[in-house]
Amino acid sequence: MKTLALMSVLAVASAAAAEPAAPAGALCAQLLEARRLAESQGRLDFSVKVEVTGDSTDAMTPHVVIGSPYAVGRIHFTGHNTINDSTLRRVMTLRERDRFDVGKLRRSLARLNDTGFGEPLTLADVVVTPHADGVTADLTIPLRQRRRRWWSLSGPIIPGLGSYEASISSRLPAWGRGVVDASTYLVAFNLLGVARPLLGLLPFMSKAPPAMLALERPYLPGQGLLSGFALSPWLSPRATLAHYGRAQLGRGLRAKLDVETTEVLAVPVVGADRQAGELLVCEPPRSRWMWFRHGVVVAADLAIAAFVR
Repeated sequence: MKTLALMSVLAVASAAAAEPAAPAGALCAQLLEARRLAESQGRLDFSVKVEVTGDSTDAMTPHVVIGSPYAVGRIHFTGHNTINDSTLRRVMTLRERDRFDVGKLRRSLARLNDTGFGEPLTLADVVVTPHADGVTADLTIPLRQRRRRWWSLSGPIIPGLGSYEASISSRLPAWGRGVVDASTYLVAFNLLGVARPLLGLLPFMSKAPPAMLALERPYLPGQGLLSGFALSPWLSPRATLAHYGRAQLGRGLRAKLDVETTEVLAVPVVGADRQAGELLVCEPPRSRWMWFRHGVVVAADLAIAAFVR
């Protein structure tokens, strides 16, 4: 399987190099696909430049260099004093001793961002340290933790046409592991007010308690069924179940409908008449169905909320 995949990477790169007069759009598509295949094989050393002959930017010849595959050595997390290390490792889809799949690393960072434990992370934040053996590399992921307590106020844009909510939340101190990892729980106090014109239109809102103290465990990738719930004496069993179902279904739909995002590929352009620092910027194509994906998630969320009635 590794040999076939390597041949696929080289075939795409060779196809790009074999078309010296390829238009920029077609060339970018080939180079992005070559990078995707190289990253899936753990080939961290991927570089490309484009040589332009003459005055026409349509006459471009790419030169692609693909390095050897790497495996993941150790994964280190820093800056997570109040978050259990085992909880963070459960979130990751890229594991130690796995092939260094950059696509899995992107998905892992997206899942870490979804937890809300720290500030958003990108590939540029991750430190990759290759070993002297040339086949393994360590990862260092700096988690910039957010404050343990926060509050929020929200209300409708037009007064009287929506709900008003105030909440204050605090994360519990670090203790335990797995489902009893206290740092993954929040104690939240919420105040809810609903404008009377909406009570007839949204009857399920009228059943929501005006004030509520709850112990919440937000949805955690890697611990899906053991997270996404809220416990409170103010919530009926049906409301508790609806809250849990909304968290599970919402995250499940997002996992199925979300499209993996990739970075822009900036390719240096060289040639006798080209300026130093000139780049060919290749942007990954965007899904035409993104609006539909988001609409499905919002519709499912509203449908489950109506179940609270």
